[in-house]
Amino acid sequence: MTIDDFDYYTDKDFEWTGIINLYTHAEFRNKKGTVFRIDLLVADEIEESELLILKFLGQSWTWGEDRRIKAFELLDFQYINKRLIFDFRTIRKSPRYDEIKYFLFDLGAGIEIGGNKIEEIQVRELK
Repeated sequence: MTIDDFDYYTDKDFEWTGIINLYTHAEFRNKKGTVFRIDLLVADEIEESELLILKFLGQSWTWGEDRRIKAFELLDFQYINKRLIFDFRTIRKSPRYDEIKYFLFDLGAGIEIGGNKIEEIQVRELK
């Protein structure tokens, strides 16, 4: 298993995605077993083929120096009125890093490269 004792990317490395202007940290304590929702509003409609890719990203996303750390399990994915909604369960939590932010960086980069833009991010715990 990969350990979390490494230096990872900084916010500055992902500044171009605009994520740090929309998300700083979760308003809840994220720990193993936490169920939470990421709700993103995008500027333009997303095509079905792109939605399949974004859902796959949510299902398979990993991070870390060797990209082998799986932090979340995707419970549900929806797209409603230009809103991407991901429901996750935390399966591994780093004491040092905010995995939600790293997922948003990767997601934001993919959306930006596709010619779209994230306009709003809401992250909240689901009970």
